[in-house]
Amino acid sequence: MAPRKPENERKVNSFRPFGKIASHVDPMVLWTFLGLLLISGALLAFQLDGREDCSNTDIKLSHIQNTNSKAYAVGEVITFNAATTGSKQAAYSWEFGDSSAKATGKQVYHSFNKAGSYIITLSSGKCTWTKEVLVTMNTPSAAGNQPDIFPVIDGPAEAFAGRPVVFRNSTPSAKSWTWRLLQDNAEAHSGSSVSYTFSTPGERTLSLIINGDSSHMVLKHITVFAARPAAAPEIPEPAFNPAPLPAPVPETPVKKEEPRPSISDDEFKYMLTQVTLKQKTATDFAQYLCNNLSARVVLNTSDVDNFAHFCSRIYGKKKFKIERVNLAKDEKGCVKEILIMYDRKKFMGIF
Repeated sequence: MAPRKPENERKVNSFRPFGKIASHVDPMVLWTFLGLLLISGALLAFQLDGREDCSNTDIKLSHIQNTNSKAYAVGEVITFNAATTGSKQAAYSWEFGDSSAKATGKQVYHSFNKAGSYIITLSSGKCTWTKEVLVTMNTPSAAGNQPDIFPVIDGPAEAFAGRPVVFRNSTPSAKSWTWRLLQDNAEAHSGSSVSYTFSTPGERTLSLIINGDSSHMVLKHITVFAARPAAAPEIPEPAFNPAPLPAPVPETPVKKEEPRPSISDDEFKYMLTQVTLKQKTATDFAQYLCNNLSARVVLNTSDVDNFAHFCSRIYGKKKFKIERVNLAKDEKGCVKEILIMYDRKKFMGIF
């Protein structure tokens, strides 16, 4: 028989942590709770690791006439600069609070057309900075007598892609010039003139600052059109040598035809009656037949004869009574055919 353990030893060996809790809670619930706790901790650590530092950037405004003031005049060109203390390159976007288009870049320029208070918003990644700008109406300077003189950019307002275009400034008091296109990564150029060759069509804005005075910066808007095709060289037309004219052909005099005498059907019938009376012969009709005494004669629409023979047959036949005569003429008026109607019963013996 095994020796009996002391009572204190039995109490120590029987002690189990969370024993009472484990006896009342399902172990799967405990493991699920511990898993969710670990996931929440991991997400919190990830968010803390991806957080951006927005404290190293500030909005700086500069203007020669207002270096230490928040108030600017209407129309003044203000320089907005994203002042950063770090070396990290970032993309910046500006909103000026006056319904104008957004601007991009670390340093931009803008002017306000109306007086008022404007909230400037600078954005980069997840960070946003704001600054208030007070714009007032223009007030006379202390001198009060010298008006502001802005430089003038001499150059075309339209250009073609691929072709150089030159801009100049001839301000008498200018000692230095700063030319810059208002676009990302644009380089500054010096000198009283500058030449640009735009590679693509679109809208461009050129700025000019003389003597470092950004308060008198001027802008020029340029419209760039697509390159025009080079004009083809003109080919001279060959000299025109007209062919020699042929020798004039002598005109042959045209013999005018004498008008033919006209005769009606009744007149022709009367002359045929005179043939039966031996007062006319076939030759008396020659001028009307155009000397064609063999003209066709149709008797009572069936019998056919020629005119000379017909006249010889009726010559002296007083009883031959002609009822009707119809003449067929050509375009010259010559009688080509004669239709004669007579009484066949009475004069059958004649023919």
